[in-house]
Amino acid sequence: MDLLCAEFLSYIQGHPEEYRDQKNPPRRIEEIRKAFEGKVAAEITAPQIEEWLVGIQVDRELANATINKLRGTLSMLYKHGKRKGLIDVNPAEHVPLKDVGKGIERFLSLDEERRLREVINRDIAACDPKRHPELRKQALHRMIEFDVSIRSGLRRSEQFNLRWPDVDFSRRIMRLFMTKNWKPRNAFIIEDVKKALLTLKELDVHRRAGKDDSDDFVFSKSDNKKWWAAALAEAGITNYRWHDNRHTFCSRLVQAGVHLKVVQEAAGHASIASTMRYAHFAPSQVVDAMAVLNWVS
Repeated sequence: MDLLCAEFLSYIQGHPEEYRDQKNPPRRIEEIRKAFEGKVAAEITAPQIEEWLVGIQVDRELANATINKLRGTLSMLYKHGKRKGLIDVNPAEHVPLKDVGKGIERFLSLDEERRLREVINRDIAACDPKRHPELRKQALHRMIEFDVSIRSGLRRSEQFNLRWPDVDFSRRIMRLFMTKNWKPRNAFIIEDVKKALLTLKELDVHRRAGKDDSDDFVFSKSDNKKWWAAALAEAGITNYRWHDNRHTFCSRLVQAGVHLKVVQEAAGHASIASTMRYAHFAPSQVVDAMAVLNWVS
């Protein structure tokens, strides 16, 4: 696989007129090389590729379109290898493309948020702080997880890989290194997020030692899928994922009249095109702007 990656990368870099994007294809090739390092390219199967794609999609909360790009790069890599006589198979072409749908974002309504908070608060109230102090801490931790998510726009991987040394309360930023495109960025701390994080500090909860025995992770859990699914079900909320908290964050900023460039910076979108998906949530802004065309008598 290393040889196929090197050959395709060399071709891309040598043909900038064909590959005008000299940043993303090489980055994807390097990601593929690391994932299948040491494996014989001809022996890699379509199920193995699909399993890898599913795994990174869950871990990094990647969109279906992003997964399709990775799958496409892998397929082109094999096709290039066939042209060069290096290989005679292409297992990637047998991996089905993900459905990208119609691109409509799901966001949490105020009523849904109210119901969800009621569920989480009931769990907190049910835990006696004297008899079950650890259970109460876990219940409080869940509310803080949700508060930080919906008020900061962090992706799941960004949030649960955040460490205390990277939280700068004085500058009101969180330095993120585990990002979608592996490019470090800053997320911003509003007052509610600051209060939530300081409350979490007071809880003094730590993540169990695992692959990384460091105790400086901000959140004591690395996975919240179980309690989140249960809370959504109890609140009667369907077709909603943790990642949709990020969509809610962006859409509410736009609804409040925040400039799209500011939303782009707050969300850490690589391009304004990603931010533009939320523009339709503020039709009143368009109407207000068009008022300049009204006839003034």
